[in-house]
Amino acid sequence: MKKGAIYRRLINQPMTRVQERWHSRSQAKYSDDLSFSEAVARFPIRNDLYNYFHHYYRHQAPKRIQKHREYFKKSMRGFGEDAFHAMWFTLFRERTPSKCVEIGVYRGQVISLWTLIAALLGYDCDVSGISPFSATGDAVSTYAAMDYFADTRASFDYFNLRQPHLVTAYSNDRVAIEYLNSKEWDLIYIDGGHDFDVVMSDYKNSVGALRRGGILVMDDSSLITDYVPPLFSSAGHPGPSRVVAEHAMKQLHFLGAVGHNSVFLKP
Repeated sequence: MKKGAIYRRLINQPMTRVQERWHSRSQAKYSDDLSFSEAVARFPIRNDLYNYFHHYYRHQAPKRIQKHREYFKKSMRGFGEDAFHAMWFTLFRERTPSKCVEIGVYRGQVISLWTLIAALLGYDCDVSGISPFSATGDAVSTYAAMDYFADTRASFDYFNLRQPHLVTAYSNDRVAIEYLNSKEWDLIYIDGGHDFDVVMSDYKNSVGALRRGGILVMDDSSLITDYVPPLFSSAGHPGPSRVVAEHAMKQLHFLGAVGHNSVFLKP
């Protein structure tokens, strides 16, 4: 089943909604406002860490962060999970990255969230996105035909955010690789094609373009781990999970994983 269909199926399952409400209840053990690093240290078990960030989103995240997520959940404007909004907020609050790029933008949920978080924290953030902005899918994903470029810009306008720099290209196109290599990035998020060869190419190019001490986050990459996703979550896909297990875990410093988002630091 394709990625979009999976999320639609989960959202429509009554049992899934019951479990999400159960996870969302207030729990004292998750109530402290921690940095990303503090949360990883406090909750070393992957499922506990995911639960912390899911709880954080529901009970502690700024209202504007919650409203942003709700906007993208409507009409399937974005995938992802509530916990990821909390992850990004605490990660940006701790690291304050100023040059950030996402590979695989879809409809702009993540890059607009970055821009919003930086604005809330009161600092300038140079946000970019590399994407074909088309309905092109892969072995696990299919997408509806629409003007993804215009839709992404419209979401920035909706939240009154400064427009990002968007590169319309596949991640392995020359123009995309040249742009990636044109800066030393503080943070790169790999969220493009899910086929192993594509993810491997994105990983190599990203590590080369990331500054020392920079952050690499890889989406859909926790299949080959002990993470057991709740019904409303996902452990990811084989391609990204293999790249993380076979390469990132051996070459970078693993900071932690929130669900299927794996976070690394370049030594």
